[in-house]
Amino acid sequence: MYKFLHILLLCSFVISAHASDVCASLLSGSKMQHASVGVHIVDVDTRQVIASYDADRALVPASVTKVVTAASVLKCYPDTTRWYTTMGYDGQLSGSTLQGNIIVKGGIDPSLAHDALSQSRQQLLDSLVGAIQRAGIRRIEGDIIADASSCAMAVNGSWMLEDIGFYYGAGCYGLNYCGNEYDLYLRADTLGSRPAISGTSMPLYPIEYRNHLTVGRSDSALVIAAPYATECMLLGTVPQRSEPFKLRCAITDPPRLMAMHLYDALQAAGIEVVGEATTDRMCVESGEPIPVLNTTLYKHASSSLSEMLRYMMHKSSNLYAEAMLQYVALSQNAVAQTEQALQIERDMWQNEGLDISAMELYDGSGMSKKNTMTPRFIASLLVDAYHDKQLGKDFVNLFPQAGKEGSVRSFFAKNPLPGVLRVKSGSMRGVFCYAGYYTHAGKTYALVLMSNNHTCKASDVRRSYEKLLRGIWQTKK
Repeated sequence: MYKFLHILLLCSFVISAHASDVCASLLSGSKMQHASVGVHIVDVDTRQVIASYDADRALVPASVTKVVTAASVLKCYPDTTRWYTTMGYDGQLSGSTLQGNIIVKGGIDPSLAHDALSQSRQQLLDSLVGAIQRAGIRRIEGDIIADASSCAMAVNGSWMLEDIGFYYGAGCYGLNYCGNEYDLYLRADTLGSRPAISGTSMPLYPIEYRNHLTVGRSDSALVIAAPYATECMLLGTVPQRSEPFKLRCAITDPPRLMAMHLYDALQAAGIEVVGEATTDRMCVESGEPIPVLNTTLYKHASSSLSEMLRYMMHKSSNLYAEAMLQYVALSQNAVAQTEQALQIERDMWQNEGLDISAMELYDGSGMSKKNTMTPRFIASLLVDAYHDKQLGKDFVNLFPQAGKEGSVRSFFAKNPLPGVLRVKSGSMRGVFCYAGYYTHAGKTYALVLMSNNHTCKASDVRRSYEKLLRGIWQTKK
């Protein structure tokens, strides 16, 4: 790894075929011999290239993809924008009896009933039940329907099967609920045994768990569950613990769960529901039309766009990123579709004069290993965003501060650079990247550091990035 650092320092200020040859030769003897590395650092005011190495190499960005998603959605909407989940009914109200259905129309809000940003699940249900009570409804002769038709996406088809059962691979729906995740608790106190399922963090619709887990020394658990499935496969090992072990799992059908929770809350409040809890998808699958809400009883506002973006960038939330991507599509259409949103992004940045020839996008979060971008493209986008009147310094401040916040609190934590370094990280197996801004002595720089296919630890790559940046700014003194 120290050879890798030395190579980058040698190449940072030299742009020539000879420098590339030297780098390739030296890399062959290190742990980075199979890696593809790209670096690009630019003064945002003068657009002078401060350091660059293989900046036109197409590389997998992982969660650095969220930088593009954030900039794109902010070009479509003001940062105070909110989206709405609407609850009401169809049919007619006769006295205290609703001759129709209660319908909750989703607005792709990832913050709905998500404790991290919005009101809690119970607070949301209380608000919905309270609105129905204020309308004088005491009996509902139809169904409780969660309508998620505003978004055509569930889980992205380019994601890996091993990811989509976990909370971070839950996907995005037209109606998201409780962050689309829940906790599964296991008793794992006896080494070599099969851990018993002891409960969940919230009531769920009936799920059959096929438990093939073993209590071992480490955590290698896999949660295999497809969207809308009622069966979940548990494989691998979980570590021995005296307290319950927690698996953070994806809710496989958030709209249905929301409808079921509202159904139960209405019954508990003494409001009779003759029908059942269902969704727009289930209506279509049974050959029935999707009922249309014609009387509104309650509208729930999402957190502001800036609040949701800040959460996305600091927590690297894939759900929030995919929702942001769907909002890009909604800027031009009533129903959000992923491919349309991605095309809007491509056109947007090409019209800004950026070279998108190596940009391949399949999602908004970076979960797909098919995504590719060049360090030069990402740095150019950062420079463009910095000078954009609608983004500017507010966009810069969305990035977590290295050594202090979010997913980058370990970057430069022990020996920070002078000034302020704000970056978004991106990592998965064989991928480790940073992109963001460094402000020091009255100047701001856009920086991109990308590594693919390394076989060493991510912590080794991180330390090399730290030494690289420290070396660059020592050279600039």
